[in-house]
Amino acid sequence: MNIQTESQALNTYLVKTLLDPDSPDQLAISGSDYALTWHELGEAVIRWEKNYQQHYPQHNVPVVLYGHQQAEFAVALYSCLLHRIPYVPVDYIYPSERLREICELASAPLYYDVERQAFVETGIPAKSLDQQDLAYTMFTSGSTGKPKGVQIGRESVWGFIQWVGSNFFLPEKPVLMNHAVFSFDLSLIPLLANLAKQGHIVLNAKEDIASEDWLVSLKNKKVSAWISTPSFAYQKLLSPQFNADYLSALQVFVFIGEMLNKALVKQLRRRFPQAKIINSYGPTEATIATTVVEITDDILASDSDLLPIGQMMPDSQMELTSEGELVIWGKNVMRGYLGLAEENRQKLLHRQDSQWRGYRTGDLGFENGNLYCTGRNDSQIKLNGYRIEISEIENRILNIAEIQEAVVMPLMKPGGGVLRIVAFCVTTLAADTIKSELAKVVPSYMVPGQIVIKDRLPLNPNGKVDRKLLDAQARVC
Repeated sequence: MNIQTESQALNTYLVKTLLDPDSPDQLAISGSDYALTWHELGEAVIRWEKNYQQHYPQHNVPVVLYGHQQAEFAVALYSCLLHRIPYVPVDYIYPSERLREICELASAPLYYDVERQAFVETGIPAKSLDQQDLAYTMFTSGSTGKPKGVQIGRESVWGFIQWVGSNFFLPEKPVLMNHAVFSFDLSLIPLLANLAKQGHIVLNAKEDIASEDWLVSLKNKKVSAWISTPSFAYQKLLSPQFNADYLSALQVFVFIGEMLNKALVKQLRRRFPQAKIINSYGPTEATIATTVVEITDDILASDSDLLPIGQMMPDSQMELTSEGELVIWGKNVMRGYLGLAEENRQKLLHRQDSQWRGYRTGDLGFENGNLYCTGRNDSQIKLNGYRIEISEIENRILNIAEIQEAVVMPLMKPGGGVLRIVAFCVTTLAADTIKSELAKVVPSYMVPGQIVIKDRLPLNPNGKVDRKLLDAQARVC
């Protein structure tokens, strides 16, 4: 099936789902601004596109969507998918300078201010995209200091919708919790799963999540599917209401964005004994996620410190290089970074026997019935002549009883090289106790020179541990 055919298949599905829903009076979206039934959602996506056509009806030119957890943002996103308008999501949490920079990089002549429900002209000349039938471009942090745009085709989105609807262990008509900002592709799991399962997505603004009443809202809305990074869920364990007795509708946890560890799964097992716990893996460059697995009791009881990332999605395969790097092949692989020819040459692979592209993830792993990810290929450091895997130290610390969370980082010298290894731990144990326990299972040179005890680990806007902030804190300790 070629790209045009896949794009049309997505369009046909969206027309039926959005404009002729099975349950028109059922809630479809609850946002920070308003709520919509499926019938109202269909009307809203048509209305949004008509408004767009009055401002900039040029074909194959991206529009930037600028907002934060509003139902109106989801309306604009769904409308762009339905009407084949390539979009670029940017969250309000980013400053206006970044919005401007992304508009320039994308050659976007206007952006949609979701809160004001108004299109704003940027003064940037429009430029038609080289790639046809793109669904979206998502900007991630770039090594050069400028954000880099990951271009995802409609064929990839269509493949993901089909997969998430059948293989993510989601209940029928799920009520999906989203905490992630729309410029982080984790947010697309509940957004696209909502289309796949015709459920109800609950969007949670940053200030609402910080409220003491947030779990009350999830209870009242009968949220049945929790989708987040592991770090975000860890922080919610601090609440005594985060349990199955209180959140009785919650049936499944889906984790992605960071490595899932056994310590979190065991705590969730105690709090939610009947809930399914799903682990998923995938870089932004491979359309959100590319593997999935249910973490069963048998997996949890295995001798391995690592949890599997699972099995590949349809129309894709994982290749392991001789160095153990994970390489993804499939129609879920991006079309390329926007305007970055050299990075595309380095990261994207092509071969005659595959109609799809390959992507070098930079992650290391292995296969043993399931796929496993052991960390980044740049997580290995050298300290005092010893080669050290940071991820191994982290896993060993997490195996110590009474350690709730742990992050291990190399503290780098200004001119390069590792100054010392630092571990940040959420625990009631003393730092010396952790060091002595760790020294029983790893060589002395792998025991962190500095252990910082914290009440909780800081999270960045994407719900991942904020390593930059921890690095800064370590330097003043």
